[in-house]
Amino acid sequence: MEERYNIYFAGQVLEGCDRSSVRDKLAKVFNADQATLDKLFSGKTQLIKRDCDQATALQYREAMERAGAVPIVKLIDTAAATTKTAPARTMTAAEKIAALAAAPDTSLYSSGASGASSQALTQAAAPEPGGIALAPAGTEVLREEERPAPVIREVDTSGLAMDTAAKRLSEAAPPPPAAPDTRHLSMADAGDIIPNLPRFTVPLSPVIDGLALSAPGTDFSDCAAPEPPALQLDLSALAILPPGTALLEEQYRNRQHGAAPSTDHISLTE
Repeated sequence: MEERYNIYFAGQVLEGCDRSSVRDKLAKVFNADQATLDKLFSGKTQLIKRDCDQATALQYREAMERAGAVPIVKLIDTAAATTKTAPARTMTAAEKIAALAAAPDTSLYSSGASGASSQALTQAAAPEPGGIALAPAGTEVLREEERPAPVIREVDTSGLAMDTAAKRLSEAAPPPPAAPDTRHLSMADAGDIIPNLPRFTVPLSPVIDGLALSAPGTDFSDCAAPEPPALQLDLSALAILPPGTALLEEQYRNRQHGAAPSTDHISLTE
C-alpha cells in the first residue's frame, strides 16, 4: 500500500531567515490571507495538507523550505486509518472547514528531514487531529452537485464570414498632401510691418456733420464750469475758547511728561 503523509506547520522558520519575510513568502505560496497567516504563526501546530503521497509531500516540504519555513511531515498510520468507522453521511466543504477550525492540532510531531526517500520523512505514532488545511492553488473545493451549472449561450453567427488572412477591414487612408513650396518666402526682421497683410479690424466712421472748428484765438471761457455756490454753515452753536483751555476732562488727560533731553553736548557748525 502506498504511504500517505500529512504536512503541518508550527510557525518555526529556518535559521537565518526573517520571520516577516517568511510570512510574506508563505502568503504567496499558499495564497493565504492575513487571518490564515496569523493562525499559522500562532505557535500551534496547524495542518497544511492532509493525506498526500510521497511526491506531493516532498513538493510541499521543498516549497516551504524555499520560503524559509520549517515543515512538519508525518507519515499516516494507514492500518489505524482503515479501522476507523465510516461517517454516517458525507460532510460538505463548509462543514469540514468548520470542524477543522474547531479542533486545533495539539499533538506532538517531528520535523521533516532532508532527503527524497520515505525513510527520511519523520514518522509519528499518534493519529492526526483536526486543523486547517491549505489545498494547492486550483484545487476544487465544491463537490460536483454543489457547483453551478455552466451557462451555454447560443450566438447566431450566420451573418458572419471569415475573410482572407491579412486583409484590411477598412479602406486605406489617402496619402498626405505634398508640402507647400516655400522657396519664394523670406524671413523679415522682428517688428517689421508685413505688406499686403489683410486687417480684420473694422474702421470707425463717426458722424461729424454737427461739428465745426472755431477760429484760432477763440475765447472758450464761457464754456468753463460755473463756480460752486458757497456753503451755508450754521455755526451759531459753536464758540471759540481762550488759548490754553484744556479740551479733555481731568480723567482723560495724560499729565506724565518726560524730561527734556540734554543738548549740552550738541553744537552747531558751519
